[in-house]
Amino acid sequence: MAQRYSASLLLLATALGAFAQPTLPSGSNSFAPGESYTYGVGDYFTPPSVGEANTTWDYSTYTSSSTFTAVFSPPSTGGGMTGATVAEAAGGGAYAYHKATASAFEQLGVIGTGFNVNCTLNPITAFAYPFTFASEVNDTYDCTGVSGGQAFNRDSGTVVISGSSYGTLILPSGTYTNVLLVNYEQHHYDWFTNDPDFTIDYNAFIQFWIKPGIKAPLLANYEAYQVPGSLQLYSRVLDAEGIGMEEARRHDIGMDLMPNPATDRVEVLFGVGAGKRLTIELIDLTGKTVMSTRRMTQVNTVQREILDLTGLASGAYTVRVTDETGAMGAKRLVVN
Repeated sequence: MAQRYSASLLLLATALGAFAQPTLPSGSNSFAPGESYTYGVGDYFTPPSVGEANTTWDYSTYTSSSTFTAVFSPPSTGGGMTGATVAEAAGGGAYAYHKATASAFEQLGVIGTGFNVNCTLNPITAFAYPFTFASEVNDTYDCTGVSGGQAFNRDSGTVVISGSSYGTLILPSGTYTNVLLVNYEQHHYDWFTNDPDFTIDYNAFIQFWIKPGIKAPLLANYEAYQVPGSLQLYSRVLDAEGIGMEEARRHDIGMDLMPNPATDRVEVLFGVGAGKRLTIELIDLTGKTVMSTRRMTQVNTVQREILDLTGLASGAYTVRVTDETGAMGAKRLVVN
């Protein structure tokens, strides 16, 4: 993997408007074994404009014609791939293998019947952290593979991931504030070793609407084509059932807890601009605040706060971050 990060990837701009600028901290959108997400699948739509802050996207009339469930399993599923942390069912008995690290979520390859792609030496970056509005990641990748008994190379692979806009997303399931629009562009060439003059040119242009606190995109819009080959145009909307979207819809501060579960300490990571007066609370299942601290943010970056859990009873708690404007983030913590 050869990545070049722009300076804006590491910084947050000062929050604009009524809501804090959304920030996706380390590992917040990396999938893990045992997770599954159901989507409604609908028609492709014209992508929105780029570079707007405090935008409103109204897709309240979105309709889907079918459903799709993304299922994530242990990395050994389907034979496994070196370095993988999770396997994703890719249809037809095939599995895509991914690797989650503190700084990125990478695709290592695909294994299926009569087809495999291996990118472990130079993986494809699916996402990088921390990520916010105006962030940009440029990645290159290379792979080898076999299709129908014929060996091929996947060369000149490039990925560009950019934080395009943020604002309010309106879906049939409700209204979601503090949503980040991420543009994802991918390109590569495949050429077969027995016929180097024959190449397949692949291109993909995808928009993801991501809400801090919800791992899977709320909405995604896909355009992918290869020459020679076919054109794919479709969109997906995340099913609102059973994934905490009602709770997350009310939260305006993206945050994460590391580790979780925790024992003696936990690091709270959250996205808030400079000059904010914050209250960080630990709340037990009865609603009692068992710990509270206040701080003023000094710089525009991913904020960090360490909570000492020594002496706390084992069980479930809620870590809540609020600022003086009323913006809030909350996440469940398990203390062992």
